[in-house]
Amino acid sequence: MNGRCDVIVIGGGPGGSATAKYLAEAGLEIVLIEKERHPRFHVGESLLPHTLPILEELGVLEMVQEIGLLKPGAEFISEDGERQTVFDFARALIPGPDHAYQVPRAKFDEILFHCARDSGVRVFEEMTATIVSCDDDAAVVTGRAHDGTEHRFEADFLIDASGRSTVSAKMQGERRPDRHTSSAAVFGHFTGVPRIAGPDGGNIRIHFTSPGWMWQIPLPDGVTSIGLVVPGEDLAARDGSIEEFYHTRMARNPVMAQSLENARPVGSLSTTGNFSYRATRSYAPGLIRVGDAYGFIDPIFSSGIHLALEGGRDAAKAVLDIRKNPQKREKILKSYDHRIRRRIGYISWFIYSIHDPAFREMLLNPKNFFGVERAVISLLAGDFRPDIRLRARVVLFKILRKVVEINNVEKTKESAYAR
Repeated sequence: MNGRCDVIVIGGGPGGSATAKYLAEAGLEIVLIEKERHPRFHVGESLLPHTLPILEELGVLEMVQEIGLLKPGAEFISEDGERQTVFDFARALIPGPDHAYQVPRAKFDEILFHCARDSGVRVFEEMTATIVSCDDDAAVVTGRAHDGTEHRFEADFLIDASGRSTVSAKMQGERRPDRHTSSAAVFGHFTGVPRIAGPDGGNIRIHFTSPGWMWQIPLPDGVTSIGLVVPGEDLAARDGSIEEFYHTRMARNPVMAQSLENARPVGSLSTTGNFSYRATRSYAPGLIRVGDAYGFIDPIFSSGIHLALEGGRDAAKAVLDIRKNPQKREKILKSYDHRIRRRIGYISWFIYSIHDPAFREMLLNPKNFFGVERAVISLLAGDFRPDIRLRARVVLFKILRKVVEINNVEKTKESAYAR
């Protein structure tokens, strides 16, 4: 098959499907290439409240509600299990959606993919895409189907939403490991994990450990996603099997150990390593990178899907603006790049700080000093807007964290002197 279209989208995950749908609804002819077949397994099951308006725009919110489990907040639990903090989304500094959903990713991604297809997007599954050429005049992509047949597509523009495959960044040598963090994750699904009664039973629970942290995400049908995130070198240096490493580390946290006491695994454990990275740029001649195709950071605040969907909406707008004003191409793309970097930069500081004792202390003992706690809730809810009401309080949070750090150092010195 040789096909000519307006835009080629590589990757049928949330970012690619959303971008394709937005463009198709604007009247463009879109080809969407996905290397696997939906439904397919994917980790990252926790949505953010500010994702819901985007899902409503895409016309899939009701379908997501049907497959999801209500998530009214996020919880953080200390290493010893003695302290626990619940951040209710309803208490966000700036009013917005007061809940989100925990979703089986296979079903969630399938809904978005079929939504794009039903909007007129030409979709191809089980097809591996290779970029032949790409510049400001045209993009040429070949696709190899699972049966070995090859297809050729030409378009005016290319959207790379290939996720962690980062097709264009790898091809152009622009993928870089995140110098601030290098983590690995071991995760699996379980049944028989006890839950809190009532709506809070749907909260995501983050358990601190040293080093690293653990997630506990309740899903429909009595399934719970439980993952362990540690420095990559820790996982690489293990003595025994992945399973032994996972359960030994889980046992360090008494709450998690109790949760897994009578749990039954659903399938085997999965692993992923060195997953934090960034491309050197979010666009290149003839193409825009969306979501994980540009970069991925530690998933502790569940920002991946939200960033992908917001990026997809922005990428679609950029393409449409360039078609209307081709002479402003560079300015439009720089504006897109600024928005993407600003969002990731806003959330990155919190993610990089998750191993810091002072930062953990503030999450476990929140104080709504000048609205700081409620601003943190807004961040956890996915409100990444450059609103001065939020940004000023985030700056104040950083200052307070430094104060806590200094205070902890002084306490340590006093304790040493006392001995």
